[in-house]
Amino acid sequence: LPAPKSTGRPALNSLTAFNAILWILSSGAAWRDLPPQFGNWNSIYHKFRKWCADDVFENILQALVVNTEKYLLVEIDSTFCKVHQHAAGARKKNGNQAIGVSRGGKTTKIHALVTENFQLIGLLLTGGQVHDSECARELLSKVNLEGKTVLGDKAFCSARIREFIREQGGTVCIPDKTNSRTLHEFDRELYKARNVVERFFLRIKNRRHIATRYDKLAVCFLNFVILSALLIQL
Repeated sequence: LPAPKSTGRPALNSLTAFNAILWILSSGAAWRDLPPQFGNWNSIYHKFRKWCADDVFENILQALVVNTEKYLLVEIDSTFCKVHQHAAGARKKNGNQAIGVSRGGKTTKIHALVTENFQLIGLLLTGGQVHDSECARELLSKVNLEGKTVLGDKAFCSARIREFIREQGGTVCIPDKTNSRTLHEFDRELYKARNVVERFFLRIKNRRHIATRYDKLAVCFLNFVILSALLIQL
């Protein structure tokens, strides 16, 4: 005989839900393929959506940035992710989902600011066709640049970007393009430290769910990126 029903529906265990989300992040599997030991996949998915809406993962990330003043370098760069066919078809009422079309097909670009300690301090998603320089100022405005040195590749060699960094009290370490008419001072030794942001992208893409985008909604993919960045810090 079935057990007697209790009043109300029992709450989903948060630790179990979190472990299930980590499994999705690492495996890249569909929510429907979640192993039954985690519970009902739909309940866990809606738990994840609620955490995204409540900025749970973003708040954890901000809590880890205890004192950004101790960081000296701010590294800016981007990487693109292939968009799986299952990520298409989001309802138009949900707005732009940061999926673009470039030479590589449908892609999403992850724009990030990272410190020399692999700490993610700024994040933005766009379609893969968006040039890095188009959203550089929006991304850099998320952090305090006073006394910091901003490292970026030639994609950020723009007078407007350089001026913005200096206006915010930062120092520029960006190489000139080969066709630049004005040459700027450039610290080649310091620039070598920019490999940290490249390694950061490599680490988060070790999670299958980040290497290829399977999420229809940009907010879900964004929070999976944040969660992957959090795991680097732990």
